[in-house]
Amino acid sequence: MTQTPQNNTRTIVTIIAAVTVMGLSLSLSIPLVSLALERRGFGSDIIGYMGAFPALAFLFATPFVPKLASVFGASKMLWTALILCSGSILALAFTENLYVWFLLRLGIGTGMSILFLISETWINQVANEETRGRTIGIYVAFLTCGFALGPVLINVLGSEGQLPFIIASMIVASAGLFFFSSGDNYPIMSGHSRFSVFSFIKLAPLICAAALLVAFFDGTVLTLLPIYGVKSGMTAGTAVLMTSLLLGGNILLQMPIGWLADNVGREKVILVCGILGLIGSLLLPLLISSPILLWPMLVIWGGAVVGTYTLALVLMGEKFKGAELVTANAAAGVLWGVGSLIGPAAGGLAMEIYEPHGMPFVFAIICFLFVCIAIWQTSKKAVVNQA
Repeated sequence: MTQTPQNNTRTIVTIIAAVTVMGLSLSLSIPLVSLALERRGFGSDIIGYMGAFPALAFLFATPFVPKLASVFGASKMLWTALILCSGSILALAFTENLYVWFLLRLGIGTGMSILFLISETWINQVANEETRGRTIGIYVAFLTCGFALGPVLINVLGSEGQLPFIIASMIVASAGLFFFSSGDNYPIMSGHSRFSVFSFIKLAPLICAAALLVAFFDGTVLTLLPIYGVKSGMTAGTAVLMTSLLLGGNILLQMPIGWLADNVGREKVILVCGILGLIGSLLLPLLISSPILLWPMLVIWGGAVVGTYTLALVLMGEKFKGAELVTANAAAGVLWGVGSLIGPAAGGLAMEIYEPHGMPFVFAIICFLFVCIAIWQTSKKAVVNQA
C-alpha cells in the first residue's frame, strides 16, 4: 500500500501509542514479579535471576527475528509476540510455581524483544528524512513515559493478588487495537542484508555504543540511583525523586534533541549528548548534597544520555533501509541485552568497592569510551566529506 502523508501520520501515531502501552505493561509487570517473590520469602538472588530473564531473551532471541520476519512477515510476528506477552503476563496471575514463572518471564522478554524491534524498524520506515530526529524523539519520549507510569500504577492497583497481573496483561493486549488501526501499513521486513547482527558492530560502532550506553544507564543508574542517594545521606523519598527527575529529563528533552539533530547534524548532537552524560556522571558526587544544583543536573543528564539512543535510532533510519534496517535494530537489541545484564552487576560491584561513589564513576568510564567513539566517528565522517 502506498504511504501518503496522512497514512504516515496515522501510522506514526499508531506506533507511538502501541509502544507507550507496551512500555507501561512491562514496567508494571517487572516490579509486580519482584514484590510477589519477596512476599513469598524468596531471596534477592532469586529475584535478581528472575529480573535478568527478559534481558536474556533480548540477547538470545533478537538475532533470530530478522530471519523469522522475512519468512512470516511483520504482521504475523507482531500478533504472535503480542499474544505471547499478554498470555505470559496473564499466566503469572494463575500459578505460583517458580520454574513456570521463569519460563513466563522468558516469554515476556522474547515477545517484548520482537515488539520493540519491529516497532523501531516501523517508525524509521515511515518517518520523513527531514523530520526523522523529531519523530524518533517523540517516539522515545512516549516510550519512556510508559515506562515511568508503570510504578505509579502499582500505587493505585496495589501489588497483591491476581488483579494487577490481569490488568498488566490487558494493557499490553490493548496495543492490538492500535495495530488494527494501522490498516495494512505494516513495515516491510523482507529482503537480504549485506551484514549480520554480529558484523553490524564493526559496521556501525557509534550506533552500537549508544545502545550499550543507554542499556548500561538503565540497568545501572536508574536501578542503583535510589540506593546511591540513601548511602549519600538522603531520605528514601528524596532518593527515589532523583530517578523521577532522570525520567523527566528523558521525556522532556527527546523532542528538542531530535530537532537539534535535524537542524545541526546528528553526529554532532550525539557527541554533545555523550559529553553531557560524562559531565553528569562526574558532577553527581559533587552535587549530591546540593539539591538546588542537583535537580536540574539530573534532568539534563538523563535526557542527554537517553538522547544518544534516540539519535542512534535516527542514524539507523538514515543509513539503512529494508532488511538491513531490521538487522541493525536486531543488533541494537542484542547489545541492549548485554548492557542490561552487565550494567547492574558492574554498578553494584563498583559501589561495594568504592562506597557510595563507585556507581557514577564506573558509568563515567562508559561515557568516556562512548565519547571517544563518537569523536572518532565524527572525525571520520568529516574527513570523508572533505575528500
